[in-house]
Amino acid sequence: MPEDFNPITLEGLNSSSEVHYFNNKVSFFEPVDVFDSVKFSGGLDATSANSQVKDIFEKTVVRDDYESGAINIDLTKGSLVNFTKECSTNFTINIRGSVKTDIAEAVSLNDYLPVGRSVVVTVLILMGSSAYVMSNPTTTGFKIDGNDVVVKWINSTPPSSGFTNAVNAYTFAIIKNNTSDYTVLGTLSSFG
Repeated sequence: MPEDFNPITLEGLNSSSEVHYFNNKVSFFEPVDVFDSVKFSGGLDATSANSQVKDIFEKTVVRDDYESGAINIDLTKGSLVNFTKECSTNFTINIRGSVKTDIAEAVSLNDYLPVGRSVVVTVLILMGSSAYVMSNPTTTGFKIDGNDVVVKWINSTPPSSGFTNAVNAYTFAIIKNNTSDYTVLGTLSSFG
């Protein structure tokens, strides 16, 4: 251990209501098990030769509603959204941080996603014998915080129809270039 090492005992910090802030680097010299969630606001440096991450689970949202053709995705709930009910109409997609609730204010994606960062959002839409598609995929069909954003589609070809009897997977790589300035790359794939 380094000479200037000042041990911090984390034992007994098992209350979900406790928040602990550390102004400097925290080092662990033995394995640490985390049984709930941990938030690193400054990032996590796991560059040591002995660093291991066993499993990282992504938050997934399972839904059966289509909001009358407008699909709102709240990234605070998860970036993979799986619709389990067959789609019955064309739709638009709006990405945001979160919606206002009784206990919390709405968070825009502009506030949630830092400049110079990116997020990949996947929307899985179940299609039956009729294939529906994102309305106006190059102009008004994709929105961030309710504002139209141009999607650059793979092979420069926006989708003109969905795939019948399959799960249609829309994947968007959203890169925040500056305040309210995004580059969005999109694909539509079929599984089934």
